[in-house]
Amino acid sequence: MKLTPIALGIAVLALSACGGGDSSGGDTTGTTSPPPVTTTPTKQTVSGVAATGAAMQGATVTLSDASGKSVDCPADATTGSFQCDVTGLAAPFVLVATGNVADSQATLISLSATAGTQTINITPLTNAIAATIVGDNPTRLLTDSGLLQSKVTPTAISTTVKAYSDALADLLSATGNAGVDLISGPLTAGAPGLDRLLDQVKVNVLPNGGVQLSSVAGASSDTPALLQLAPGVAPSASDAASLPSVATIGGIPVSDLPAASDLAGLQAAFNQCFGGSSTATARVDGNVPACSRIFVDDVDAGALQPGVPPSYLNNGADAEQEFAMPQGASAPGIFADDAMNGATFSLPEVIRVQATDKLWIKLSWTRTDGIRDGTQAIVQVALQPGARTSDDTGWRMVGNQRQVLTRVVGLVQKWDWLNPTKATAGANAFVSSLSLQVGTVDRNGVPVDFAIVKGPGLRNGIFLQPVGAGGVCDTLNIRAQLTASQTPAQAAALSRQNACRNNYRLAGAAQDTSAQLTWPVGNAAWSNPQLSASELAAITPFSVYTFDIYQGGNTATPARTYQVRLRTPPLAPESLRQYAWQEVSQTVRNLLTPGSGAAFTGGPTFPVSWTSAAGVPFVKRSSVQIRSTIGAAPQVFVNGSARARPAAPGTTLTLDVPGDQGTAFPSVAAATGATDSSFVNVTWSDAFDLSFNTSVEYNH
Repeated sequence: MKLTPIALGIAVLALSACGGGDSSGGDTTGTTSPPPVTTTPTKQTVSGVAATGAAMQGATVTLSDASGKSVDCPADATTGSFQCDVTGLAAPFVLVATGNVADSQATLISLSATAGTQTINITPLTNAIAATIVGDNPTRLLTDSGLLQSKVTPTAISTTVKAYSDALADLLSATGNAGVDLISGPLTAGAPGLDRLLDQVKVNVLPNGGVQLSSVAGASSDTPALLQLAPGVAPSASDAASLPSVATIGGIPVSDLPAASDLAGLQAAFNQCFGGSSTATARVDGNVPACSRIFVDDVDAGALQPGVPPSYLNNGADAEQEFAMPQGASAPGIFADDAMNGATFSLPEVIRVQATDKLWIKLSWTRTDGIRDGTQAIVQVALQPGARTSDDTGWRMVGNQRQVLTRVVGLVQKWDWLNPTKATAGANAFVSSLSLQVGTVDRNGVPVDFAIVKGPGLRNGIFLQPVGAGGVCDTLNIRAQLTASQTPAQAAALSRQNACRNNYRLAGAAQDTSAQLTWPVGNAAWSNPQLSASELAAITPFSVYTFDIYQGGNTATPARTYQVRLRTPPLAPESLRQYAWQEVSQTVRNLLTPGSGAAFTGGPTFPVSWTSAAGVPFVKRSSVQIRSTIGAAPQVFVNGSARARPAAPGTTLTLDVPGDQGTAFPSVAAATGATDSSFVNVTWSDAFDLSFNTSVEYNH
């Protein structure tokens, strides 16, 4: 028998302990026992890719084990690939990746119930699997090792992965991923494998752990499909019908849908238009050749595809009005802004396929100063086949071709009222809203008399009208919630008000569960009564809202009617208690509060500060409003807003917000009016364009 080094060492020790080496038991001076043999554990690694379809840019990845130990996992800033040294760590593992997604940020979770070297990818699907296993917000696993040990088992992972695989069977097959493991399968951005699946399925994990899934094909159908799972509820094989791989457009099944990769030429045109030595003047004056490959206006009539509009029009604005000098805006559009020089554009995200040659997309960019932003757009194949080249497949921006601004956006808000005696809803609250925006004039400058918007969550409809005499608003003002019997003519007879309101509050919940929420009554911008849970649940991704636009004094028949889809619905207020919020600092709260000893005394800018929170997208913008009456002087009302740079969690930032048009903010400390107020919010959005903000307000 040949002894291994370890066994040999044990044998020598045993002999030494028995006096081996001198059978007479005599003098042992000069003999020594060899030192015990030690071995170094074989290095074990967990590797994978953090991606949402496109690679997660600038991702930071951390792995934690069952005992709460954590390790940082170096990640490639471009590809999202990472590796963790898990030598000596005990399963189960939870991995978290935070990184850039379009113009926002995402935090995603992935799980493994076994130790050792393995592949674990981190994607929206692994995040959904983790949420279903936990039955709650999966980020709870990061701070609760007991939850990790009790919930994350080999059986829980295998059965949940199988449930999702069964529900995604059609999409897995259509993308060449049949039989591929959803957590450990091959994943390389832009290559065959799970990346193709991630391009086809949209996954949103709600703050309470509920999951929403839709396929790009389903979102493109005449009747969009959505699979909505309650916290802890796994999908079933029958749910595959809600996640089709074939779209139905105009009643015709279409399997060969355009994808984000088809827009690489448009992405390149944007990068060339804004890159190099390009300046705002050169772009606006048409002196950058690549800029002519962006808008449909620059396509020669002879090269234009039949049925494609000859010029860009979006929400009542042409290309110059939207991208050079936006109407009513206090800042230039991206083409006329030298701060955009050198900006880089990501591959556009496909939100919805409207036709085989027409897409609703998200266009995102990063400026050289780090500020990231984006916009939604409609693009279409505008060039005839003979006019296309290998690097120009003919996609151009065409806009939604609507003559009037009509927009609906989901919004959720954490609202802190600093004067408890004047809390609008009786207590600090979480509020879910829809932003309903309607332009005051059409494309030709003809005034809009009023508008009526109908759709999920709006009951009999919402009436919007221009602001009253002396008021200035960029959009129509929400004036009333219509009754079942109220006619457009009766609504049109309502007196005008001076408030500028386009956020329609649907429902709310007190932040403190022991507090009393008093939903405002008689306020046109607050649904009365607030929506029930079932009414809120009826607002789903891609819900349709009808905008009837009345002009020319005709109160019987709308001049125009538009069908507008909501991308992402607002969340139920109760679930927002489980969301990680960005919070403005106590310093800002003191600045807004008369009598605090540190109230704002007036000036050209207002300093807004916060510490960037973990697990939530970075703040993109801050807004300030101060309404102040000093002594017997007329009341002064000044707005202002500014963009913020992305920041790592734990970073404290201060943003100096200027008053609009260079107007100085009045004093909060010296305010004496009974209706004076001071207000600050910080705003961000998730990867699905749902808008979040924390609002802090003091009302006298």
